[in-house]
Amino acid sequence: MDPVATYNPRTLSQLTKLSPNIDWDLLISYLQPSASPHQDSIIVTSPTFIANVSTELLEKSSPDAIWTYLTWRTIRGYVNALGEDLRKPSDRLLAKIQGTNAKVTQPRWETCLQQVDNSLGFMAGRLFVQQKFGGNAKERADDFINSIKQVFVDRLPDLEWLDDATRAKAVQKVDKLISKIGYPTKTPNIMSPVSLSEYYSGLHVSADDYFKNFQASRQFDVKKEWQKVGTETDKSQWLMNPQEVNAYYNPTINEIVFPAGILQNPFFSGAYPDYLNYGGIGVVVGHELTHGFDSMGRHYDGNGRLVEWWTNSTSAAFDEKADCFVKQYSNFTMDAGHGEKIHVKGKQTLGENLADNGGLGEAYLAWKQRYDSDRQCKKYNNQRLPGLDDLTPNKLFFVNFGRVWCNKMTEERAKQRVLTDEHSPPKWRVNGAVQNSQHFAEVFQCPSGSPMNPKHKCELW
Repeated sequence: MDPVATYNPRTLSQLTKLSPNIDWDLLISYLQPSASPHQDSIIVTSPTFIANVSTELLEKSSPDAIWTYLTWRTIRGYVNALGEDLRKPSDRLLAKIQGTNAKVTQPRWETCLQQVDNSLGFMAGRLFVQQKFGGNAKERADDFINSIKQVFVDRLPDLEWLDDATRAKAVQKVDKLISKIGYPTKTPNIMSPVSLSEYYSGLHVSADDYFKNFQASRQFDVKKEWQKVGTETDKSQWLMNPQEVNAYYNPTINEIVFPAGILQNPFFSGAYPDYLNYGGIGVVVGHELTHGFDSMGRHYDGNGRLVEWWTNSTSAAFDEKADCFVKQYSNFTMDAGHGEKIHVKGKQTLGENLADNGGLGEAYLAWKQRYDSDRQCKKYNNQRLPGLDDLTPNKLFFVNFGRVWCNKMTEERAKQRVLTDEHSPPKWRVNGAVQNSQHFAEVFQCPSGSPMNPKHKCELW
């Protein structure tokens, strides 16, 4: 998503003029808590879409059709809170779309766990952190982050397409990058029962009405979001639960966040040699760092402001190099069923592909610098693994990178993901990145011009 193209401030009157068939004043006053300050400026991500909703959809559709659609959307939103019999039509639809068996249903315990995770994520996160996150995991993660940040900065002088003015501001942005690891300690502090109680004070839970709890949780989340309107950004807030196996870069704050959930096997383990950890969580760290300089993140400066801090010549050079990735990934295909092949959407997945490629290179160099300076493994743990004598630490770095993305999905699901996901399919997240890696080609001695070592490689960060 282009943050410049989607930043379109409009007043309420301008929005009403743009889309007159929607009573925006009524809609916003209904959603916005009465205590929130009135905001007349609204960011419209796609003015054309909003205008077409009014002129092409609402004007040309019957009231019955609109009512039926909204009813359907409401049902889809709440269907997972219904009993098994009432869910069956939805299960059959999803099974058809994803190529799965509708008769194979999710165990009740998974459903309950999932709902607790969605509704009381920070409370559940406290229990997870107490059980699964401790020792020196936070310090190790900090160490990975600092080493990879240093590699990123050290590589900048070698990038000829980057001019001096933009390079200096890129260094400043890395210097200002905020790192959050493990779990939030404010808003709320998940290790404090008092803080958690205050955070969830507006959520009322019934002991015997599951559907009502589901509904109350949705309303609580919406209210929490609307309460932020007109207030200063709380930089201590987390956008993920501690137990989530994921990570993110937030461009408006210039922060990278690594929940305790991803600081686990197979991405990270205190017992792993460094080459496995760098091939796992190290690449994730590099991935999130590179998001600050991908096709979207590059539009934000070190303070999280949407400003143009790149020179025109460097922006043009970036676009030219990024186009190489668009073309490369657009040539990758997945089986979509019935003999059909579907192409990866190179433009749709560009930001993630840039992050994957940058993250892999940064993590490998960060690990290699340590390994080369400590071949006797006195300072860092790079001991060889028993039974894998034919795989050097260099090779195992890449093997673990591939291992963490091991995946199997139905052809229908693969097609659905290609059409909608901003990430490339796992197969191409791995193979696309290593095809562009000269380090991979050298480590595995891939002949020049072979599938895994093409002569023309895409390079950026």
